Amino acid sequence: MPKLWACLLLVSFVQAGPFYSDFMQHLTRPLPLHRTLFGPIPFAPLEPLRAQPSQRVASVWTAPPPASLMVQQQRPQAQLNAPLLPPYSSSYGSDGITDTEFIPLEQQQQQPQGRQDAVATAVTSQQHTSAQKPFNVDTITTDINSPNPAVFFQQSFPFFGNEFFNSFGGFGFGNAQEPWWKGPNVCTEKEESEGAITETDGDESVDTFGQERDGAGSVVRSPLFGQFHFSVNSCAEKPNKHVCTKIVNQNGKKKTLTLTRQCCHGYGRPRNSDFNTPCEKIEIKDIEATAADMGAKQFIASAKSAGELGDMLASNSGKKVTVFVPLDTAFQEYRGEHQQENNVEDSKTDTSKTSSIYKLHSVIGDVQLEDVPNEQLLQTELPGQKIRINSYQLPPALGLEPYRYAANCVPIEKHDKLSEQALVHTLNGVLKPISKTVMDIIRDRTDLSIMRAVLEKTNISAMLEADKPVTIFVPTDAAFDKLDPHFRRTLKEGRSCASNILKNHMLDLTFCSLATLPGAKTTAYNLLGEPLLFNRTQHNQNSTVESAVYINNVAKILNADIMGTNGVLHVIDTIMPTESALPMTSLISQKNLTIFKQLLEASGFDDQFDDLDNVTIFAPTDKALQHSQWARLVAEKPETLKGNQDLLKFLNYHVVKPMIKTCDLSESSLPTVEGSSVRLNLYSTHALFSDVMNRATVNCARLVHFDDESCGSVLHQVDRALTPPQNNLLKSLEANPNYSKFLELVRKANLTHLLANESDSFTLLVPKNDVFDELSESSESKASTQSQAELEAQVKTHIVNDVVCCAGIIPTNWPFVRSIESISGQHLRITRDRRPKIENAGVTKCDVIATNGILHEINDVIVPRPSQQHRRPHLPPNYQSQGDFDVFF
Repeated sequence: MPKLWACLLLVSFVQAGPFYSDFMQHLTRPLPLHRTLFGPIPFAPLEPLRAQPSQRVASVWTAPPPASLMVQQQRPQAQLNAPLLPPYSSSYGSDGITDTEFIPLEQQQQQPQGRQDAVATAVTSQQHTSAQKPFNVDTITTDINSPNPAVFFQQSFPFFGNEFFNSFGGFGFGNAQEPWWKGPNVCTEKEESEGAITETDGDESVDTFGQERDGAGSVVRSPLFGQFHFSVNSCAEKPNKHVCTKIVNQNGKKKTLTLTRQCCHGYGRPRNSDFNTPCEKIEIKDIEATAADMGAKQFIASAKSAGELGDMLASNSGKKVTVFVPLDTAFQEYRGEHQQENNVEDSKTDTSKTSSIYKLHSVIGDVQLEDVPNEQLLQTELPGQKIRINSYQLPPALGLEPYRYAANCVPIEKHDKLSEQALVHTLNGVLKPISKTVMDIIRDRTDLSIMRAVLEKTNISAMLEADKPVTIFVPTDAAFDKLDPHFRRTLKEGRSCASNILKNHMLDLTFCSLATLPGAKTTAYNLLGEPLLFNRTQHNQNSTVESAVYINNVAKILNADIMGTNGVLHVIDTIMPTESALPMTSLISQKNLTIFKQLLEASGFDDQFDDLDNVTIFAPTDKALQHSQWARLVAEKPETLKGNQDLLKFLNYHVVKPMIKTCDLSESSLPTVEGSSVRLNLYSTHALFSDVMNRATVNCARLVHFDDESCGSVLHQVDRALTPPQNNLLKSLEANPNYSKFLELVRKANLTHLLANESDSFTLLVPKNDVFDELSESSESKASTQSQAELEAQVKTHIVNDVVCCAGIIPTNWPFVRSIESISGQHLRITRDRRPKIENAGVTKCDVIATNGILHEINDVIVPRPSQQHRRPHLPPNYQSQGDFDVFF
């Protein structure tokens, strides 16, 4: 019993944190990664539990990569307070599968609370005769649109009685305040639907705590402990509505139960009110008075004057109507701009044109914006015309409503105001008929002709003519004039990275300019999966001009919110660059690889490089090329390089297929476009973690900057120009007269065949002739008397069966000593101080590349350290053994 008390007190002070693991997968799986849990859990049995609001920034999310990433349809989440779902009862059948129904909250109270709903709903619940269950687990979520809601837990312990915890007020227990949906003037609706479980519903169901059953009812996993029953609900709360949904899988059948509680007609709650503020009677006026109170009386008055108000409100149909009413200032501006067309005047106008503007703002049905999903299309009373509703979440720090709404990208200022004839929303603009797709609008504008041509050549235009919502930021023709001539030509021809550049300007959702606010950063992900950051400048109070919106601090929106039937376009003044969409030559120029870029342009092979796809380019830095013959020629005689085939081979030797980023590198030989191969090696520079490879070389040239993507290819920078090797190690010795004495030793040791072997890779350590000249006469006479085996062992000490570039040799000290093994079996210590050092010899010339390895020139003959062998000490003659194990080893 003391242990039970300790557990209860411990749980009562637990505060849940963000939940990312697979804890209790039998309750719900998978959990989304961005849920926010609530504060300390109150243990008042069957009392509501408040959830803290989700802290999110103003962002518009699109599909990933990706971790493609989809933009979730955003609707108003619980207005800062999300109470717990109503619990429901369960009974066990003979097979252990539960039959669960909702129990109205009114019937859960053991004593009447003296409250009556405005519309009473009689519900009969099943009375249980079985023993009380140990506890129930209920759930709540603050994410309305989540298909897999985040789960919160509240436990009730009926075996202690409802008054058990009320005696512990000092420990945080006691009665909690009742939510508004348990108060007066609340109407309740219950819906129930049944159907067979489909593949999308999953093949397993969970009906007891820790026990899973398949569709046939067979137990597929044993219970974790006991036979504790649990239930899982999802719930969403809005200012005037509380909806709880439960899905039960039983014997292969799915039952969906939905319980909706909302303020009855004529009652409501203030927006952003506390969770326990009850539904109160509201004053309902006719639509003219309601519109006047909302600052939008002129539109209604104009419709009444034109005799269209009755048709707009569907007075004869008896149906509910929703009206989007422009504010007076917006309607006056519209009338001034269209005075000549005279579409809104009720005299001397065509009847169809007169009625169109009013019917375009009227929708059949009770459209509460908090119930409308993002991108929802509403059919207006004007045939063929629809209103697209979009919602954008705002950060709580701004102190505004959590969402902003738009109708055809026209801001909705006030919403969900009930009048006698209709539900009223006010607009900061006038809706206009829409009949063209986004692509049709681009074709009609003469200042967007270049963009139109590029869209059609890349076939991206098909995306702008489809039904799926799309947003495109369209550069003007003048914006193309700002580009580099070569880049502009490539883009206009639709070659290379043109499609990537276009996708960098596109979103797969409708993004209206009202999603941006001064002081708030808004982020959207384009079709490349890359973020676009929107900033709106601070609005000048004395100016009537709308504040400007900038994208990535590069492009300014000139004309915003031009609506099409399938989305919206915004005209911008600058083409937005992205490294992943730049042609390779533009990326090379951007990375300040000036000499390499000049060689491409002088040779005329720059277009050829831009057309390469799925390749890896190892580009030498300017420092690596500045003393080369090619740098001299491009500076002094660039005309001689036009079409130079030797230069083309040099350039192509730096291009490898396929595209390989550093995370995919491995020690290997890679074929180049030139035809030869380059050798890739990996090394570790960590003294302690020698198995962590964090340095890469190609033909012993170190990668100093890497992973710059460009249209399906990648650019790595190296600190040395790459040149194809012409000789193997043996021929390299023969070609250099300074290595003649070491070559003589190789021949005497009969190891020439080893250095000529092209199927293996070696590191050859070669002392120069002057090293041998410095040896004393005694050393020379000793060398002359060496046996064949000793001579062979000495030469083999200078050969390592691996490629050890100088870039892979780092400073090391005891105890983090590194060594390489020669083919003679000797371990040679490697380190670096002023220069790389191998055992007792310093490297004076690094990385002479051969076809079968590399050669290092050293300043001494390597003399391996004597092996430290543990020898048994000499035993005295009278020594007696002490048993099976001697005291000496």
